[in-house]
Amino acid sequence: MKVNERSRTMNSNRTMRPKPWASIFGALALVAAVALPQVAMATTGANHIIRNTVTVSYDDTFGTNQTPVTASVDVTVNLVEAQTVLNTPGDQSTDPATTVTYTYTATAAANGLDSYNLSTAMTESAGISGSTATIRNAGDTATIASVSLGGTSVAASGTIAAAGTTAISVPADSANDGAVNGIAAGETFVVNGAVFTVASVDDVNGGTANATSTITVNGNGTATAIAIGDQIGEQLTFLVKVDPGTVIATTNQTITVDLGAQDSGATLAAVPDQTVTTVTVASLTVVKYVANITNPVAGVGSTVALDTGGGAGSITYYTSGVTGDPGDTLEYVIEVSNAAGASTASNVVLSDPVPAFTTYTGGTMRLDPGTGTFAGALDGDSDTDAGEADGTTVYLYAGSGGTDNGAGFGNGVGGSLAAGATTYGSFRVTIDN
Repeated sequence: MKVNERSRTMNSNRTMRPKPWASIFGALALVAAVALPQVAMATTGANHIIRNTVTVSYDDTFGTNQTPVTASVDVTVNLVEAQTVLNTPGDQSTDPATTVTYTYTATAAANGLDSYNLSTAMTESAGISGSTATIRNAGDTATIASVSLGGTSVAASGTIAAAGTTAISVPADSANDGAVNGIAAGETFVVNGAVFTVASVDDVNGGTANATSTITVNGNGTATAIAIGDQIGEQLTFLVKVDPGTVIATTNQTITVDLGAQDSGATLAAVPDQTVTTVTVASLTVVKYVANITNPVAGVGSTVALDTGGGAGSITYYTSGVTGDPGDTLEYVIEVSNAAGASTASNVVLSDPVPAFTTYTGGTMRLDPGTGTFAGALDGDSDTDAGEADGTTVYLYAGSGGTDNGAGFGNGVGGSLAAGATTYGSFRVTIDN
């Protein structure tokens, strides 16, 4: 071969062989194209290993293909702290010495496993003291000071079926431990506002670069669309139990509890929630009425019309202005009401001395325990009904469930009277001649 022909041949070979820089840029363009969907993601699960690998292919001087050379660099996705999302349970009312339970749900907003310190600050109104507020786990078996919530993101768009199970692809984290960033089988998480329980976790690719793991969830009855980058946040439940202390007032009292959830990194503002527990107290009012049964007369003041079951039908009773002659029979009515919004009154006992210059009429005690109907006459003995009299004092164990079953007169047990309820007691006396 002539020198000039060999030269032309070599030049021709150089012209046909791809330029090395063209191969480099082509490889970079391919990597960039693969990486584009990740750039568009709303979030990426923490601890995911992103590996970028460049491949350089080339020929030697004589145009012989050589083994490509590569170089890789790994980037591990950081945990981006985010404060948990708390629900806001409504305020409650309770009776003294009756514990109130507030149920909280905490939902993760971070892209990985994060923990939150819980605390309470309590304020009591002036008429109550010694209240407590404790934070306990969902099973109410132990007190807790913090919660840990897992989080990750969706790696492939799709739809979670309404029924059965659906496998969700998520970025693999840096460990092969059977969980993905703290999300494990049996737990609950939220995606796009929908709540799901985890059936199983396939974490076989944990610790592998550019890999995905699978979380399989149970359907919740509604199909839910998911897209790449949608945040998956674990949700769990805990309790705040408010135990009223001692009420030293005759009016309703309040216990204000501020719950704080502070990210363990302490770099974000705490998430607060406030509940107000109203401790209601029994608030009874008593009104005494009388009517002349022998010679009915109109009195003055407040009135009540009742049929106590004494045989005279409905009678109007007055708070004052009633007169009578010696020998006339008077019927007294005692009205006891518990205020609306109060707590239930218990052991309600009416103790009413027989007035001087009158004589109690045996067998005339009657009681409406709060049902709106008077029961039959109470015999006055200390036995098992709800009234007794010893000749000088009438005892009515009012409300629901009262009984005179106690040793001696005046030692029975009063019934209960709910908020807004009214109980009536009645008995008759004769004006002495």
